[in-house]
Amino acid sequence: MPSELELIEAFLAPFPGGERVVIGPGSDCAAVRPARGMKLVVTTDAVVERVHFSWLRFTPEDVGWKSLAVNLSDLAAAGARPRWFLCALAVPRGTTLRQASGVARGMAQLARRHRCALIGGNVTAASAWSVTITALGEAARPLSRAGARPGDALVVVGRLGEAAAGLRPGASAAESKAQRRPEPLVREGMKANAFASAAVDVSDGFLRDLGHLLRESRCGAQVECSLLPARDLDLALSGGEDYALLLSVPRRKLAALQRAVRCIEVGRIVRGSGIQLTEHGRPRPLPRVTGFDHLK
Repeated sequence: MPSELELIEAFLAPFPGGERVVIGPGSDCAAVRPARGMKLVVTTDAVVERVHFSWLRFTPEDVGWKSLAVNLSDLAAAGARPRWFLCALAVPRGTTLRQASGVARGMAQLARRHRCALIGGNVTAASAWSVTITALGEAARPLSRAGARPGDALVVVGRLGEAAAGLRPGASAAESKAQRRPEPLVREGMKANAFASAAVDVSDGFLRDLGHLLRESRCGAQVECSLLPARDLDLALSGGEDYALLLSVPRRKLAALQRAVRCIEVGRIVRGSGIQLTEHGRPRPLPRVTGFDHLK
């Protein structure tokens, strides 16, 4: 097994420098210079072996890509532009430089695409792999899960159910890729920022994440399931790991959003609480499991 410093050097190798980085990797703290007039938007998320991935299905490059992607998806939901990130690695005995370098290459590939710079991190020993990212972005008016109002349209950007389908035997290449290398909808999120009243990314399942948005906004919702952008409605409703964007949009702004971003209206925000499902206009019961619970 490599030493700590050998692993850090190998991991840092594929990452370029970033814009407005005052202090980068190598010091106790990083320092960055946000743009004038912008708010700093911060998120953190972890990808853990045997919870979010297995080495039987994922290459090291896949793990690195997904670890950063799930965090960039949070920034996309806020309508923020990714700028910087920190990475904390926990690695078990037997980890090789080749494995660590592969994780770094996959992560760096996505980071370069979104011009997002690695500015620091940590490494420690553990019983299994985990990659914890703290990502920082900028937005003049970041979106949150609060802000939806009765009468708003409920809009989905992206596809639902394909990542969950990617775990099934015989999954298609597209479904497998959706699971291993999700595409964070960063550009779409930044464009939607001008129109949406609230937003959440679909990571734990459409129904579960819609519930989060409704709870913060103190509203209910009606959803027409036949409009969901999915092949399998059961997986679309509660499969999770889609990293689509779910937006509430004032009616007066809906047409402009649809011109700016490829999206589909799937329902509306209503007074009260809870979620009402219909399918071709007929009531559809809520499934017993509405999404992924990290502690169950």
